[in-house]
Amino acid sequence: MVIGIKYCGGCNPVYDRARRVRRFMEENPAHEYKGALNEQTYDYWMVVCGCSRRCAKTNGLIARKNVFVVWDEESFHQMEQELKRAEGKKILKLYDKVVLSKRITGEDTTAFSNLTGDENRIHRDVEVARKAGFDRPIIPGMFVDSLVSSVMGTKLPGDGTLYLEHNARFMRPVYPGDTIEVTVSFYSYEERKDCYVGSFRGTCKNQKGDRVLVVNSRQMMRKELFCVKVEREETDDDKFRTV
Repeated sequence: MVIGIKYCGGCNPVYDRARRVRRFMEENPAHEYKGALNEQTYDYWMVVCGCSRRCAKTNGLIARKNVFVVWDEESFHQMEQELKRAEGKKILKLYDKVVLSKRITGEDTTAFSNLTGDENRIHRDVEVARKAGFDRPIIPGMFVDSLVSSVMGTKLPGDGTLYLEHNARFMRPVYPGDTIEVTVSFYSYEERKDCYVGSFRGTCKNQKGDRVLVVNSRQMMRKELFCVKVEREETDDDKFRTV
């Protein structure tokens, strides 16, 4: 992508605009950055304002995709997200979290058993379930575990992630009719040349708030599909002050 950069007049800047733009360019090196030529058409325009008044003119700026007016960390972040999406990448940040819920039925057990060939009668025979120590038939543990895998594969990290390791601890039985809340969080990662290896934790709770399953997994996330955003510590020059 080619990005044109235009600055406001700088009458009352509350932060070092040039430094913040340099940081943006360093953190997003895949793009070509050009100085302000109003008659030029670029993929994106970055209009850098020095304060919340945002008085820079955008008239005449032609962009194939979008014109961004940036003046604080949130607006810089929004532009960065747009660029990553245009590259086909998903941005992840440490401590990202996703929560989803599902009510589990006996039909789910039947479908899971038909698919996997798991004919264990503890899942459908009351007497067998009681002799095993349960009040009634229980949902297959691997079906509950697969709910966590589903969230990791579609939401966090998301499309394109690859399992490297998965460790599950089954804590309580799940019964037909239970509603399971699945929480997945991203808590650490290792950066490699072509990918990130992320560590994720999954927790399943029933409608009573009791934990029924805890999962720890490691996922490979190729850099063609994912970008892990590192929140670095701000310096005094980076901080934005209220105007």
